[in-house]
Amino acid sequence: MNPDISAIVVNYRTADLAAACVASLREAFATGGISGEILLVDCGSGQEEAAALSRIPCEALLRLPENRGYSGGANAGLGRARSGRLLVSNADVLFSSDSLPPLLAAIERPQVGVAGPLCFWDAGEKVRMPPGYAPRLWRDWSQLSAGRWPSLDRPRFQSFALSSLQLWREGGRVDHLTGAVLAARRDVFDRVGRFDERFPFEYEESEWEDRLRRNGLELSYVVASRVRHLYGRAAGRDPSTAARRAESRDRYRRSRYGSVGALLLEQAGRRRSRVDATPLPRPAIARSPGMRLAISPNPSLLPFADASLEEDFLLPEDVLPSLPPGPLYLRVFSETDGAPRATYVWEKAA
Repeated sequence: MNPDISAIVVNYRTADLAAACVASLREAFATGGISGEILLVDCGSGQEEAAALSRIPCEALLRLPENRGYSGGANAGLGRARSGRLLVSNADVLFSSDSLPPLLAAIERPQVGVAGPLCFWDAGEKVRMPPGYAPRLWRDWSQLSAGRWPSLDRPRFQSFALSSLQLWREGGRVDHLTGAVLAARRDVFDRVGRFDERFPFEYEESEWEDRLRRNGLELSYVVASRVRHLYGRAAGRDPSTAARRAESRDRYRRSRYGSVGALLLEQAGRRRSRVDATPLPRPAIARSPGMRLAISPNPSLLPFADASLEEDFLLPEDVLPSLPPGPLYLRVFSETDGAPRATYVWEKAA
C-alpha cells in the first residue's frame, strides 16, 4: 500500500539540519494522521557526513555521488517516491505539527499545480518570510536600480507591501513560490516534467513554475500551513554557493529575457544602489502601532521579510546566523496603505 505522501528532503553538508527536518516531519505525520514516507537525498556531501546521515530515521537514504544541486536531489527523490502526493523540502526547514493537512488539501484541487506554506524565519514566529518573488524583466531591473529614481521606488514598494500583507493574511494564488517547501501531485510532474538540473543553485523552482503557468496550472500560497525556514544556513556552508547561484541566475535570465534582457540586468547589477537610510547600531526599531517593518539585505527592500511594530522590535538572535556580513535594511511602513515612513540600515560585522 502506497503512503499518503512522499516527502523528499534534499541535503548537502547539513546533516544536523536534515535530522531536525525529518523529526519535524515525523511529528507532522503523527499529528495529521498521515501515513508518509521520507526520502532523504544527500547530494555528495562526502564521508564526513555519512555516519550522521545514516542515523537519521527515514524510509530511504539516497546518496548521490556528486552535488547535483537541489534540482538533482529533488529529481532523485521523485524517482523513488511511491505516493501520488509529493513534498519537496530543503533540509533547513522545520515543519509545524499541523502544517501538512492544509497543503495536501490545496493540491487536491485540479487547477492547483503546486502549493507552498507560510514560512517564518525565527522560532518565535515574529518574522514572516516572503511567499516568493516572481521574476520579471522590469521588476528585476527596478530591484537592481534602487535609489536611482526615488519617486518610482516609493510607489513600487507601497504596491508590493500591500499585496504581500494581503497574501500573508489570506494566502491564495501567486506568481511564484519559494522552493524551500513545495507540495504537488505526481500527475503535475508527469505533465510538465521535473526540475531542470542545469540550474545548480536556485532558479530551478522559478523555471519549473514558469512551466506550470504555461500549462494553465495555479500556484497556491497556503497560510494555514506554517513552517520555519532556517534561511541561509545551508547555503552558508558551501563555499561554491555564490558561483553556483550566479550560474543559475545568468542561465535563467538568458532563457527568460533573451541576451538583450540579460545584458540589461547585468549592467544594472554593476551599478551600486544608493538608498537613503539611517544607520543603526543594532537591528532594533522602537514600537510604532499601526506600522510594520520590512527587512531585507536588498537596498530596494524587494522582496522583504516582515514583522509587527506593535511592540519594540529586535531582530531575533536565531536569525543572525542566516545573515551574511554586510548591510541589512529595515523600513517602517504603514499597515494601512503600505507607504514607507523611514528606512534604516544595520551592518552585520564579518
